[in-house]
Amino acid sequence: MSAETDATTIRPSKRARAPSNADNVSSLQCQVCHRTYDRLDHLNRHLDSHRNERSFRCRDCSAAFNRRDLLLRHQSTHAKNAAEGQPNLNRPVERAIKACNACVISKVKCDNYRPCQRCLKKNITCTTQIPDKNNVPVSDSSAPVEQTSDRLLSQEEPRPDLMYPVDAFMDAATLNRGISEIYHETANPPQALSNFFEQIMVTQSDFLATDYLHPSAGLTAWLPETDWLGEVDLFGADFMPAIDETFNSPSLNTGRVGTTTTPGGTVVNDARATNSGDAVRRRHAVFKQSPWFWVPERNQNAFSEQEGITLDERQVDLALSPHQPHASNVVIPGRLSQQSRDQILQLVLKTAPSQVTISSFPSADCLDKLIKVGIAKRTEGDAWIHPYTFHSDTARPEFLTALVVAGCICFGIPSVNKTGLVLQEIVRVSLRELAERDNGVMRELQYLQACMLWLDIGAFCGFRRKMELAESSLQVLVTSLRRAGRFDDVRYSNIVLTSEDDAEELSRKWYQWVELESFKRLVYHLFEHDIYMTMVNHRQPLLSYAELTLPLPASESLWLAPSAEIWKARMMNMQLASSRPSMRSILQEPGSVSCLHAGFDTHIAHSAYIHGLASQVWEHCQQAVLLHDMSDASSQLWSRSRQQKLQECLRDTNIVLDSSTALTCVFQQFLQMYLFADLDTITRFAGRCGEEAAHRAYIALQPWCKSREARTAIAHAGQVLQAARAIPPYQNRGQDSFIIYHSIMVLWTYSMITSDCARKTGFNTPTQVEVAAIPDGPTLVFLDDARCSNQSALNAFIMMNTGIPCLRISDGDAGAQSEVQDTAKSDTCDLRYPWQVMKAGVALLDATHPDVDRETGPPLIRALCGLMEELGGLQS
Repeated sequence: MSAETDATTIRPSKRARAPSNADNVSSLQCQVCHRTYDRLDHLNRHLDSHRNERSFRCRDCSAAFNRRDLLLRHQSTHAKNAAEGQPNLNRPVERAIKACNACVISKVKCDNYRPCQRCLKKNITCTTQIPDKNNVPVSDSSAPVEQTSDRLLSQEEPRPDLMYPVDAFMDAATLNRGISEIYHETANPPQALSNFFEQIMVTQSDFLATDYLHPSAGLTAWLPETDWLGEVDLFGADFMPAIDETFNSPSLNTGRVGTTTTPGGTVVNDARATNSGDAVRRRHAVFKQSPWFWVPERNQNAFSEQEGITLDERQVDLALSPHQPHASNVVIPGRLSQQSRDQILQLVLKTAPSQVTISSFPSADCLDKLIKVGIAKRTEGDAWIHPYTFHSDTARPEFLTALVVAGCICFGIPSVNKTGLVLQEIVRVSLRELAERDNGVMRELQYLQACMLWLDIGAFCGFRRKMELAESSLQVLVTSLRRAGRFDDVRYSNIVLTSEDDAEELSRKWYQWVELESFKRLVYHLFEHDIYMTMVNHRQPLLSYAELTLPLPASESLWLAPSAEIWKARMMNMQLASSRPSMRSILQEPGSVSCLHAGFDTHIAHSAYIHGLASQVWEHCQQAVLLHDMSDASSQLWSRSRQQKLQECLRDTNIVLDSSTALTCVFQQFLQMYLFADLDTITRFAGRCGEEAAHRAYIALQPWCKSREARTAIAHAGQVLQAARAIPPYQNRGQDSFIIYHSIMVLWTYSMITSDCARKTGFNTPTQVEVAAIPDGPTLVFLDDARCSNQSALNAFIMMNTGIPCLRISDGDAGAQSEVQDTAKSDTCDLRYPWQVMKAGVALLDATHPDVDRETGPPLIRALCGLMEELGGLQS
């Protein structure tokens, strides 16, 4: 053994050389490894090594370090090269064919000369010994990662295809003894070499920044001259991320190369080699057909894809609809006159005189039925259009046409839906032209309500062009309401009733009160719409919860009073509240939302509170992205405490949600999932933004999938699916479909990366036949069961990663398994198999519209199901 090797392996550690007197033990102790320090800056530097965030980055190359002193040491190498006139090469340096023993032990670059330049400079012996193949033990691929370094560092024969010189050309006994002594002296466990899956899953520049190329904090003290990243060339530039195997059926590890197990359990031969970037490119190609990608084409306009208005009035019948268009029992007075019908026809002809063909236009009775269905549907939720003060004779034709569109999409009949899509473009273009002709309409209630109607319909319709236009046009409505002061409390005065009010004065006050309440409900509906767009499209919200100081809307009993006299009677019997709570006030005092005065709409208040928390969750996640690479401990502590506070607030809303709809419960569980999962990174991993973005996302998601945060996220994702099954059939909205899709993507990503991690470490997932053969197998933890049924097993999975996470693939209708899961009518989805996760998601979305063929169902559900089937390899 060389002199350098001897000096390295027998040198005592700094901790061993320290006095062992008990009086010197400091109270500054690391809570992870329980080491103690005398100075706070030493403890902080030690904690940086545990966090492994590599916040200190070199400006001259891609190297990153956990400690500032390591960065300064690395930068001194650049300064030395600059002083000597040597260029800092960013390209990989040519590897040595055989590294000498001294360079192997020190983990530094070697060359092909003997003696090498480093040994010659240090005047030490330079020897190279090739291990005897017959004496080197074969590495057991199924052994645990925690095995000793002699098994981890030995192989049956050299692997030139991996281009890793360390394990191919060294004295195994010398290496094992030297490395193990260093690790034992520094009180660090042996670390396994990088495996093949990690090598092929990252590009060269990203791979050089991974954890296992940086030594532990104790080991760096022994090697002050080592530049860990400067001249390392482990893999060629042609190594690109590829996870083709994860798109296949579960793999059976039998020791043979190229075997794959199909979903039916049949083992087939798979001779294909891992392609560099084919899997990512295929995923990106799939996303080009998703609802998010729209590439504008030349010579295309608003009516290029419209076939014209060919509505058969006989199909506008509630009895012909596959479902009930609305569940409201509100009776809307009045009928659409022939004059109003002609105004709608005139608007269509003026807006698109030559682009849209009209073979026949619906009658006044047909349009009246569609308008009333559109208004009644709005009263099922936050009811932001008042049904009893609506008069078609005085309404703007743009508003009437928007209500016709809202009624068309409720029937579920393809021909009626197509007519609604044509009229939706008419509304969008005519509203823009109306504002150009008369700027005053931008403050009128009907104009703003018509804008909100077409934005609601277009944002989640499933047609890419309409969705992008609706998202980009939302800013106009927000600006109009903000400039009109409708977000502020000062614009909403109290209406005082007296016993002396005659019929005319009472009617005037009622209409004035209805207009103010309509603005309130419109603003809160707009805020919720903006939050949905933010969460599902990953974009900045346009409204702030802090600027909404307008009062909460009045109770539903007051709002749906059919006449001024009934409204007055209910107002006089109801004691007025001393204060007027708003969005800002209920977020300042979270407990106030559960004890509101009877004069306020509790449903809207609860929904507004949840969406206000959603805005704060989004805000926190954006700040966490900025704080991720920072070394400031106080900022990290603030971010963690803020996350815990939001988690507590969302958990406390379970009491509020006892009387809320299933749609609100779905969103509440989605927010808890969103708090622990970065959906933007997950969609990038799935291929949304291309190959390079998928590579970077994979690197970021690897440590996340092993953390408790990931298990917490998938637990809430399972609860999203459980709550979604309680939604009544045909009541699933567009934003709810997106929420279900994103929850499935979180589960799928976790399944993809953890299954690959099991494959690369030798713990391949067993086939279903093998699992069935084990009588006392691991506990199945169903993430989408009711919490009361498996809370202890779920807690054990989150905290200690015990059990196998599973889902239920339901065959029944939506809402059939809201309380108790019918195992006889459902299959088990094992999260170790990614394709089963997508199958569960497709089954759930299909079940939202039972007895409806997917081709004739909602376009958004059709697009999302097709996307999940493509990603999961479930093409049929």
